[in-house]
Amino acid sequence: MSKGFLVIAQNSEGIDYLKQAYALALTIKKTQPIYNSISVITNDSVPEKYLEVFDQIIPIPWYEKSGTNFSAEHRWKLFHVTPYDETIVLDADM
Repeated sequence: MSKGFLVIAQNSEGIDYLKQAYALALTIKKTQPIYNSISVITNDSVPEKYLEVFDQIIPIPWYEKSGTNFSAEHRWKLFHVTPYDETIVLDADM
């Protein structure tokens, strides 16, 4: 049975949630040596140096630009795309 963390990181004006997801992933890797599989769901381009901490980069499925910066509207999709049998969903800015 696979276990892991899934972080949603959809950047909005002035806030770099992908950078925050990277910092969160580094913290998880440092403090959770047993359960440290981490994937990020985003439609933003991921800098190369971030790739080493994420097991998977998952594009937000069924994505349509809604004109809002309300990323919680995509949260329901996480359970359809998680690569893990047991998933802990975290906000990027934790």
